[in-house]
Amino acid sequence: MTIVGTVANTTALTAADTPGTGITPTSCTVTATGGTMTQSISISGVLTSFGDALKYTGMTTSATFYAVSPTGGTLDESTETVTSNGQFWATLNSNTSTNNHLFRSTGIAGDEYVPSGAPSTVPTWGGNPQRILIDTTTFGGTAVDITVGQSITCTTGSSIKVGATAGIGLIDYTLGYARLLIFPTSVCTVNGSVATTTSATADSTHFQVGTLDLDRFYSTTGATTGSVAISSSAYTRRLTKAALAIVNSLGTPDILSVQEVQDQTTLNDLASAVNTLGSTSYKGYLVQSSDSNSLNLGFLVNTSRIDADSVTQMGASATYSGGTLFERPPLMLKAEVHRVGKTYPVTVINVHLTSRDNIGDSSLGADVRARRAAQAYYVSQLVQTEQTAGENVLVDGNFNAAEFNDGYVDVMGIINGSPAAATAVTLYQATATTGALTNFTTDVTTLQRYNAITRGQADAMEHILASSTVTASTTAQNSLASYMTSVVQPHFTADFAAVNTNSSTTPAGLTSHDGQVVSFLIPAVPTSAAVSATSLNFGDVYVGGSKSLSVTVQNTSGFTSTVNVTNIAISGTNASDYTQTSNCSALSDQQTCTITVTVAPTATGTRTGTLTITNDSTNEPSLTVALTGNGLPTTATLSPTSATYGNVILNTTSATQTFTWTNTSAIALKVSAATVTSGWTVVTNNCGTVAAAASCTILVAFTPTTLGSQTGTLTVTSNSSVNGTLTASLSGRGVADVEASPTSLSFGNVDMGYSSSAQAVTITNYTNATIALTSITITGDYAYTSTCGSTLAGLASCTLSVTFTPTATGTRTGTITVSTNDTKVPVITVALTGNGVDFSITLNPTSGSVIAGLSLSSTATLTPIGGFNNSITLSSSTTAGGTTVSFANSTLTLSSATTDAVTIATTAQYTVIGYTGYGRWMSIFGVAGGLLLWCARRRVKGVARAGALCGLALFFLLPLSGCSGKLPSKNSDPTYPGTYTVTVTATDGTLTRSAAYTMTVTAK
Repeated sequence: MTIVGTVANTTALTAADTPGTGITPTSCTVTATGGTMTQSISISGVLTSFGDALKYTGMTTSATFYAVSPTGGTLDESTETVTSNGQFWATLNSNTSTNNHLFRSTGIAGDEYVPSGAPSTVPTWGGNPQRILIDTTTFGGTAVDITVGQSITCTTGSSIKVGATAGIGLIDYTLGYARLLIFPTSVCTVNGSVATTTSATADSTHFQVGTLDLDRFYSTTGATTGSVAISSSAYTRRLTKAALAIVNSLGTPDILSVQEVQDQTTLNDLASAVNTLGSTSYKGYLVQSSDSNSLNLGFLVNTSRIDADSVTQMGASATYSGGTLFERPPLMLKAEVHRVGKTYPVTVINVHLTSRDNIGDSSLGADVRARRAAQAYYVSQLVQTEQTAGENVLVDGNFNAAEFNDGYVDVMGIINGSPAAATAVTLYQATATTGALTNFTTDVTTLQRYNAITRGQADAMEHILASSTVTASTTAQNSLASYMTSVVQPHFTADFAAVNTNSSTTPAGLTSHDGQVVSFLIPAVPTSAAVSATSLNFGDVYVGGSKSLSVTVQNTSGFTSTVNVTNIAISGTNASDYTQTSNCSALSDQQTCTITVTVAPTATGTRTGTLTITNDSTNEPSLTVALTGNGLPTTATLSPTSATYGNVILNTTSATQTFTWTNTSAIALKVSAATVTSGWTVVTNNCGTVAAAASCTILVAFTPTTLGSQTGTLTVTSNSSVNGTLTASLSGRGVADVEASPTSLSFGNVDMGYSSSAQAVTITNYTNATIALTSITITGDYAYTSTCGSTLAGLASCTLSVTFTPTATGTRTGTITVSTNDTKVPVITVALTGNGVDFSITLNPTSGSVIAGLSLSSTATLTPIGGFNNSITLSSSTTAGGTTVSFANSTLTLSSATTDAVTIATTAQYTVIGYTGYGRWMSIFGVAGGLLLWCARRRVKGVARAGALCGLALFFLLPLSGCSGKLPSKNSDPTYPGTYTVTVTATDGTLTRSAAYTMTVTAK
């Protein structure tokens, strides 16, 4: 038969909830009859994309397959027995590298629809197209029951021949996914085995929280709406299997959130079964919901370690755009974990959210997405409300959502406080969770991160989340999430064939969900401490004085405990002003200790510090007390503040002078030192501790070791806060037997050829005896007059008057030498220095020609000589009448070569520059006469023509005359044509220097 048509994807979901692929035929022709089917093919290269196996439908194949889901079955719910359907998902290749599983990934899978309204940036992934459903019963064969991780190998039966090649089964894609229908005579062998995994039980220092979806856990009564009454034996088997799962696989968590339980009686029966098997003390808590199948949420609480305060159903009346929000509303448990001291409160929110069925459907999907988003947001609000109230929150249950964004609605991101961006999901929903939650599924090893298997793909649908922020420091020092010590993902049922439901010796087959368990360290009860005052104010305290105040520290924990004070320290701006003593160490509950703080201000004004008490309480490990005081000033005086010792002969000691230090404060002060600079000595010092308002004295003498005036300082140091250092200035002069004063003269700048003002040198005899002045000489450009004779009486003086007359520019030096008969100072010298200065002036250019009435310009350059630095005034003179000279700066300071603009202005004879009389008129008539002569020679006829030409000439020439028939006026003081000298003169008031400019003046 030949079929012609188009292979295309269907526009609606198939029964398997996947995009279907089929042939739309356009013709069908029978080409032969009585033939056999197509031969067997190898499918090793076929299962690489969805729909790839469509064209091989009806062909046979042989291969070894590796199970990625267990064999399913049909449940008879009244007897809770399963008949195997012999169907399981498998791959052609071993999956040992991924723990024998195929895992979902972030985004929309390749066999799921991307809704038309989804952003183009929504993530997608391949969807594991290598999956194929192995069906061992449809053709009448014996059901093969297999566990994930096992492999199946079949051999062709003796009576099956298809075409030219034998095969173990028929390839089929009519349901929209790849199937292999095993022939009934094929012989199949299952290889490999897989063991269950379990959780460890909690110890005394930890508590465990778990979650488990029990999959329609009904009792024998069927008493509630929608429930199914099951047989007594079936109920007993289910209770036994559930107890095995909770005790052996989940490790009897202290709080177990369960989903899909019929009613409180059923949960009580389960608690009794677990208590019998595990010797535990579980109590069940359940609130009936309005679920149409009577599937409710509940808690099993180990009452020997946990106190259940309340169980409340939340959101039963909540709605969304499509109606009632929850089929099974969240259930909130308020509980307290037992510990030494006082209990640790936790809030557990048990959820069972709407499944993902039809989430991508073009008609149903929008409502599914809206409901899941609204449910996640409601839970997020509930979580944050509890966290804001200071609760340590746990959220667990069956979320029907992976830990990552599925591309439709990021359920887990909304709840934990980190939703995917609007560009990454079909339906974006913000979060109300401001205190982030930690999803412990992410702590499970990647290849163990599943608790359900759907159509051959492993998913984590059950999760446990906890507050990752500190909600109440009174219950624990850190966040609940931070106390997590282990996350166990048991695998006791999801990997195992459905027929295990029929066995009461294994938990496998109880449910399609493995649950999850998280273990938490029980945090130590927070201890607390307090200090009796948070501040100490010492008030006014004199600098140098002190004052003490005390505070007490107390263990305020309120239960049997010890708080150890480990350190007491003072810090802050003026910490060194404060000291402390204490008897604090280990404090039992309510015990106190005392800390005494003393302030001894070292300066005036506000003195601050901080007392820090470090202890090992969990709530107040650092107690602080603000310290403040006001330092009052202490004062003292030193009198006199200066002393002059006069002239003291070299290497002799003067008489002492007395200084008095007075304590002007209200408390005793201590003088710690009295020191003087070199040349002076402290002869007597009777200062030490000086009482308030008392005084002491210090005697100081001067012993010069060098000639000349000397200064020094007496420094008295005390603990006075205002003037702890007081000084008095000291002065005196060390003199020889005879000396000159000053020992040098400087005359500065003196103009060449002029004499300076006189300066005086005084010769003094400091001895009591007469000294002979044997000679007085002077050198250089200097001269003197004297009042000195040949001798100088004791303690007398005479004067030399010295003048400076430079004979050259630049520095000029000289010396006065006075010879005496004194054996110590036989010769006295006085150094003389002065500076001879001058300046020059030049013009550039030095000459020029000009029409009278116009101006000439030149530049004067003034150059200082020998360090000249003085003010210069410029002036001019000339023999030319009507001529003025102006300067850009007529007065300037000359310290370096300087230029100045010079302008020479002349005056014309007439008010019209260049006019000289009647010459222009003569030119006009000359031109007119020439024109008449030309006319005569050209024989121009007619007087009229000649007259016209003359008139025309006059018309054009008259304007050239520069007037309208009126002569210009004469200036009263013109500059007449000729050659003149203009002299530019510069002077500093003493020196005068000139430069000449030659000016030639013309009339035009």
